[in-house]
Amino acid sequence: MNVKHPGDFKFTDPDTQECPYAFYRALRNEAPVYKVPETGFYIVSSHELIMEALRQPLVFSSRLGFRTDAPEEVKRVFEEEGFGEEVPTLVSNDPPEHTRFRKLVENAFTPKRVASMEAYMVKIVDEAIDSFVDRGEAEIVSEYAVPIPMKIIADQLGVAREDMDRFKRWSDASVEPLGMMISKERHVECAYQMVEFERYFLQRLEERRRQRTDDMLSDLVYAQVEGERQLDDRELLSICRQLLVAGNETTTNTITSGVWLLARHPEQVRVLREKPELYGRLAEEVLRYESPVQGLFRMTTQDIELGGVTIPKGSRVNLRYGAANRDECAFANAEEFDPQRTDARRHLAFGNGIHHCIGQALARQEIKLALRGIVERLENLRLADPDFEPEHHPSMILRGIKTLPVKFEKRHATALVA
Repeated sequence: MNVKHPGDFKFTDPDTQECPYAFYRALRNEAPVYKVPETGFYIVSSHELIMEALRQPLVFSSRLGFRTDAPEEVKRVFEEEGFGEEVPTLVSNDPPEHTRFRKLVENAFTPKRVASMEAYMVKIVDEAIDSFVDRGEAEIVSEYAVPIPMKIIADQLGVAREDMDRFKRWSDASVEPLGMMISKERHVECAYQMVEFERYFLQRLEERRRQRTDDMLSDLVYAQVEGERQLDDRELLSICRQLLVAGNETTTNTITSGVWLLARHPEQVRVLREKPELYGRLAEEVLRYESPVQGLFRMTTQDIELGGVTIPKGSRVNLRYGAANRDECAFANAEEFDPQRTDARRHLAFGNGIHHCIGQALARQEIKLALRGIVERLENLRLADPDFEPEHHPSMILRGIKTLPVKFEKRHATALVA
């Protein structure tokens, strides 16, 4: 049967979340602004209409859209542990407050600064490959896609790499509740992880107040909002949490997806070796084709018409970036993976407008170098099981492969050159 209408799918069904692309096609073709029956929120799925919404940040509010209803058990954990409510700063804020906070951190992620970090990042990529290259096999997520961005964000924040396992736990615990597909028990576990995160970083912030160091944490501690005041602990913790998540989760997921796609497309590996100038396009195409952030929520602050549909004030709206990035009206042959695509950078994997990802320059460089490392240093990259089909973490927000076992032979090339 040829399914053509979004009503033939259930958005919250695990099978739809595991492979959402047929649903996305139905949305774009039949109802690009669609009210999901089982949840009551709206999904916007076309590239054009999402861009229209992003140009109206005061109508499609991030501050209101990021609010989640935590179970009473979670609220009880926070009360008992003395956990402070997270204040809106960056991704969960609106102008003018959002603008002030963003100015404090955006200098750490300028393209010029990221470019100066290339040799340092290449070294981290090489160290990761060195750890498994002689075995002829690896589990890409845990051995490669996680440690590369985790080491980089730990170094930038100025915290110990030895604590990376904890950083990963806290990062996962921060984003899983937003995905709206975890059990109440897991939600409570995530709450305890957030308490642990807060206590750890409060100690690190106090250390910076006693002695300033050359890292991002010190920069934040001593920064002044519009030259008037320093950030308080709640604001600092909010920014640290968002930087920790943004600095690893989506990058890990994109690197993993990229390796999976390269293993399935050996012809593209050959092209990349002949035309290394295409590595930047490869990174953009992976971001477009397997968007690590499938969608983010907003809330309307007034009645608004979008795509011929009136969305009432107070409605939750999911801007579905993963659907927009495969929009045939925006990208020719949108369902094809093509690292030579010249317009992939128009994707919305990093959002757009005032809320575009503040660390996108860093993420792009990490993804590019990590995928280049795989192509240049591994021969005959393939899935360990030819019949392997990836399973993704359950989430309405993020898209990330749980595990990716691969096999390969070692190439003659050893370390990369920055």
